[in-house]
Amino acid sequence: MYDIRDVLQKGIEIALKKKKLFEKLEEENGDIRVRMVLKVLISAVDTDVRHYQSMIQNITTEMAEDIDFGTYDKISSLVTQFSVRLVAPVLRDRQQIVDYSIGLEKAVYALLVDIKGRLVSSDLISNSISYYVLLEMIDDKEKFIKELESFNHHA
Repeated sequence: MYDIRDVLQKGIEIALKKKKLFEKLEEENGDIRVRMVLKVLISAVDTDVRHYQSMIQNITTEMAEDIDFGTYDKISSLVTQFSVRLVAPVLRDRQQIVDYSIGLEKAVYALLVDIKGRLVSSDLISNSISYYVLLEMIDDKEKFIKELESFNHHA
């Protein structure tokens, strides 16, 4: 059976794909200011990965409720569809990269909300560990989007 740790692992897969995308953009861009923004984004991805790994390690089998195969299969399919769309665009300046990152993070946020909705509608109760893990992931993503948007206004 599947549980929230498997969903977190999918989050790690998306994060690592984003990191590769940002690293590719960094390699292709000679502007030091752009490279600095990309380094910040890469560092944020690394923080997400460490956080998700820590959550996986702290959730015991007893704590994690099973996710039925049909629901997990839909979640896995959503993540795969999302991952396929993650390709490095041609971005040349800081503003384009910040705007792209905001859009990307909003898409990840929407994906997390969709996953939470699917889990809740599949008999996952709102006081379960899975529910709280997804709420934390959504909350963290929302805060990061606000940070990026704040940076956007100061850039």
